[in-house]
Amino acid sequence: MDESTIRDSEALLLTYVRYIDHEEFQEEMLFCVSFETTTTANDIYIKIKHYLDANKIPKENLLACAADGAPAMMGKNTGCLKMMKDENPNMLTVHCVIHRENLVAKKLSPVLNKILQSVIKCVNSIKRNSKFERLFKQFCINQSAEHVRLLLHTEVRWLSSGNCLKRFMELFDQINDFLSDKCEMKLLSTTDGKAFVSYLTDIFEKLGNLNKQLQGANMTLIDAKAKIFGFITALELWKKKFSKRNFSELYWLSKCEITNDAGIVIIDHLNILIKDFNDRFCDLKAMNFPSWLTQPLLINVSDATIQYQEELSELQHDESVKTLFKLKGTKMWLYDEVERKYPKISTSARELLIPFPSSYLVECGFSAVDNLLEAKRNRLEITKRGDLRLKLTKLSPQIKNLCCMHQAQGLTKLVELTVK
Repeated sequence: MDESTIRDSEALLLTYVRYIDHEEFQEEMLFCVSFETTTTANDIYIKIKHYLDANKIPKENLLACAADGAPAMMGKNTGCLKMMKDENPNMLTVHCVIHRENLVAKKLSPVLNKILQSVIKCVNSIKRNSKFERLFKQFCINQSAEHVRLLLHTEVRWLSSGNCLKRFMELFDQINDFLSDKCEMKLLSTTDGKAFVSYLTDIFEKLGNLNKQLQGANMTLIDAKAKIFGFITALELWKKKFSKRNFSELYWLSKCEITNDAGIVIIDHLNILIKDFNDRFCDLKAMNFPSWLTQPLLINVSDATIQYQEELSELQHDESVKTLFKLKGTKMWLYDEVERKYPKISTSARELLIPFPSSYLVECGFSAVDNLLEAKRNRLEITKRGDLRLKLTKLSPQIKNLCCMHQAQGLTKLVELTVK
């Protein structure tokens, strides 16, 4: 869930739900409500409690809740999730992994931050003036450059720094000639300056790829943990290679001359990233998912919890389940056949798979809100009509069943006859 302010200063609370139906994850908008005045943790909690009570949903049914790191949501003592957990102690609270990854990406040393700000100033000096942008476009055409436009950097969750820096490097020579008298460009055109821009281009591209991998539907905490800590391992590997002056892992950096001072700054930044990743994801690292969840056919049964050993031993000799696991992997636990045969271990597996690792779907929902509230529909009451649910739902209405519930009118029959 997440809260955001849209047009006309209207504050919305948008929530999604994940459940299992027809042996698959179903991810649907649960509800969307507006706030009358303030958007404090208590206001959010009241809205959620009212919806659950009105629809007779037991709070114990909430296995987990994911939100971004806003104090109103994740506040340690007075956050909304803290209030929900006080009423439902078994509920798992999840700090959005995408939000945390974005916070790590912003961690730059003073030297690298100065380089990034210099790049942004150079880009803005061209983009902010339509005349300069036209002149730069023609300048690139005359030099037969691959691209003729720069990309802006924006401070948003979905990382844009990588795209901005990549385009900057692709047009580095053209920008250097076009802005040769600008002090920021003089800094960037030095040996160390270009090496730092190249490094930032590569590392932000890697961080952007990780960001994209954490997005999408049906992502589980197990998937998120594997991707996050796999990336940390890659950072450790790059650090070892860079200390031996092997920069082959980073495309743009490998094409530059790298001084000893520049190498020290780069390795120091990798250390900063590794430490910040480990600090921010310590809770995810502490989640010890049982081996039988991902490798039920290979685990030694005696290593499993006693209450699951009997079912697990039977499961390992079940040929139909073996085939299902080879085809579906961990999604095997969502199947009715597995739940019917092995209820204890299946229930435990589902409780570990259901929690959202991020608020990605809610962010997509707010994008849909912006699209619906276009200029010609700016009076649309987004929380009172069904437009948003129709826009976001993956469910298909059963048209035939709905039609059978109503008696056909004479006019309808007449129209059908006329059409025939």
